[in-house]
Amino acid sequence: MSEPEFTKESLTAKILSARKVFEDALARVPTEQMETPILHEAWSVKDVLGHLGFWEARTLSRFAGLRAGTPAERITDMDALNARVLADTRRLSLDEVRRQEREAYQGLLDLVQHASPDELFDPAHFPGTDGNAFVGWVEGNTWDHYAEHLVELLAWLEKDARA
Repeated sequence: MSEPEFTKESLTAKILSARKVFEDALARVPTEQMETPILHEAWSVKDVLGHLGFWEARTLSRFAGLRAGTPAERITDMDALNARVLADTRRLSLDEVRRQEREAYQGLLDLVQHASPDELFDPAHFPGTDGNAFVGWVEGNTWDHYAEHLVELLAWLEKDARA
């Protein structure tokens, strides 16, 4: 196994750093606008939180499945899955969406703390992952995902501040 790009400590630091930037932006959104469709495709900040929480929770379940020997499920229609998650999120209260997302996020931090370095960084550790280390799923569903949605949120906040 080659030397990993991350250690558990640096992985945790990367997640925490990106999360702080994201949460700082969220803190600038007035509560009364959390459910207002202000983002792409008429998404609200609540919708984004539900979306992030779903993918964080899915990463946790994927890890549990891989540990149990179940191959990673292939997603055949990402747009349809995201549409279903959006519809599900919209049926929940803002408080429930925030709670679910926070629990999933905390679960990912716990996963990073308790998983072995091989489980996180060795691309050959889990069969059925096409040679991809699990850290890629963590990256894709934490700092990369926060950054993806942060761009639009910051643009809206800047525009709103100028209005």
